[in-house]
Amino acid sequence: MTDTPQHIRELQLKLWMSKTPEERLYQFIIDNDAMYQALRDFKIKNGLPLNGLDPIAEVSQKKGFTRDKKSSN
Repeated sequence: MTDTPQHIRELQLKLWMSKTPEERLYQFIIDNDAMYQALRDFKIKNGLPLNGLDPIAEVSQKKGFTRDKKSSN
């Protein structure tokens, strides 16, 4: 982002680099999942197609499975 002052970017980088590689990877995964969920929720809320955001449903649909509203227990 270009609107963040240089001294803030330097502090953010210093903080990021002070973490272990495992912590940085974990944080990346958590942030990526949160972004994915927010986009998926937005598309569902606005009636937009998921276009690859629901891979389990896509595979199920290709194999002919349907999601029943009643449980068959």
